[in-house]
Amino acid sequence: MQSLIEFFEKETNKKINIFKYNNEKINSNQNLIEFNNTTYVIEFLKDSILTHINGHCYLFNQQNLDFDSLKNILYNLYEDVQIYKYNNYLLLVSNNILDIDSSTPTIIEAETYSKTYIIYLEKITTIYNLDLKINIVDELINIIINNNNASQFITLNDLIIYKVAAITSDNHQLSSLIKFDIIKNIDENLLTTGINFIENGLNISKTSSALFLHRNTLIYRLEKIKEYLNLDLKNFKDAFIFYLSVKSFLSSINNCNS
Repeated sequence: MQSLIEFFEKETNKKINIFKYNNEKINSNQNLIEFNNTTYVIEFLKDSILTHINGHCYLFNQQNLDFDSLKNILYNLYEDVQIYKYNNYLLLVSNNILDIDSSTPTIIEAETYSKTYIIYLEKITTIYNLDLKINIVDELINIIINNNNASQFITLNDLIIYKVAAITSDNHQLSSLIKFDIIKNIDENLLTTGINFIENGLNISKTSSALFLHRNTLIYRLEKIKEYLNLDLKNFKDAFIFYLSVKSFLSSINNCNS
């Protein structure tokens, strides 16, 4: 295969990639070729992303990244995208926002059998800004992975929360203000319920449905949180303190486990 790549690169004076055709969609920078009774996709690689970028960026993280397999799956799912291996991630760049959300990791995992995290970095126009955001992802990825309740689709807002929580847990003065000694003895179901209540907009009905909890059970758990921490999660300020405190506590635990 390497000799075939070298042959076409010499003939076309362009960098290329070749992989077997599996009935996936073909992009504008790809063509089909027949070789030894097998159909291949010949892909003309665009200029290195290290010199230019302009588009909506999605990072894909898997523990043992099979770049070629994941790339082929994504080419089959999305049209007119550019895909690169960047650091330890697969980087997908598109001119438009794609239909990628919290359900997408499940779709990919059904094909790759590998737990997948997707981080949406929004639109990026400079390599400097790309590297800045990826450096933050590098700092937080183990915390995200070790958080069993975390979504596998991460937005910039999520990164802000993870970063602030990490800073808080590492700062002795800030962490001394948080009731870690009480939080660590609270049942995990209570903490999870409180986090979900806040993430569902302090809405009782929505949270009950999301957690498959009876309304009265949810209200009981919120009252127990108020009893333990003197925080009424129906109040925005108290909800904010609870959210930051629990996220900081989980960040410190996950840092120890990573």
